[in-house]
Amino acid sequence: MRIRFTKLSATGNDFILFDNRDHRFRGDEEKLFRTLCTRRSAIGADGVLLIERPRVQNTKPSALGPPHFTMRYFNRDGRESEMCGNGARACAYYAFHHSLAPAEMQFEVSGDLYHAVVSGEKVRLRMQKPWDLNLTPNALEGEGMEEGGYVNTGVPHYVLFVPDVDQIDVAKLGVKYRHHPAFQPAGTNVNFVSIVGTSNLHLRTYERGVEEETLACGTGTVASAVIAHLQKQMPFPIHVTTRGGELIVYGDPEFERLELEGEVRLVYDGKFDLENFT
Repeated sequence: MRIRFTKLSATGNDFILFDNRDHRFRGDEEKLFRTLCTRRSAIGADGVLLIERPRVQNTKPSALGPPHFTMRYFNRDGRESEMCGNGARACAYYAFHHSLAPAEMQFEVSGDLYHAVVSGEKVRLRMQKPWDLNLTPNALEGEGMEEGGYVNTGVPHYVLFVPDVDQIDVAKLGVKYRHHPAFQPAGTNVNFVSIVGTSNLHLRTYERGVEEETLACGTGTVASAVIAHLQKQMPFPIHVTTRGGELIVYGDPEFERLELEGEVRLVYDGKFDLENFT
């Protein structure tokens, strides 16, 4: 069986996207998704996105009407995750360019509604209000860094301020704090942030589920901006430079309207033979 897919890049985060409105995938294909995400021997990606028909009964009421679709996200390890900011922007881009939704749309992820606007290659995503904020998790163990704090922006994030992100061993320190006892049992994503201007950050992120550094992380970008705003009084909008490109976080003091903006591009459309991967 030949299955169509689309490869998308959202500021360096790359995804394999399936239009799953026919429910070909149930979501329990952990081994298959993990195999497809393997670089060099398969398609290769940070994760898998499924666009499905909206689960209206699972969403909160909205003045904008029902959602246009549901997004499900699976990390490179094949396991489903609660949210992916750049993945959501990639889904919005795909949905608009395949006439599944207008340029201004809303969609459901894990029971929450997200609002997005597509304008050319730019996609602006309104995030949920962050929760589980803890500015003093006391997990830092020396190493010349400053603890910023912990916050959930759809998935959990730990933020550390460092003098120069280019000098950080992200792989080594990322693994350490991703599994730190302070963040168990779920673990956390780990963000290393350098302040380079009044409203400018440089960011590198070790992603849980991918289990290595990615070129960008949407929820990590928002988490880092929130912590920089609270701990360093950094004003919005905050411009964040990642290894995959530039992202902008718009916000307000109460975090009622946090928005993430950046580029999305189509890498290619393709097909693969399912029997080659099962």
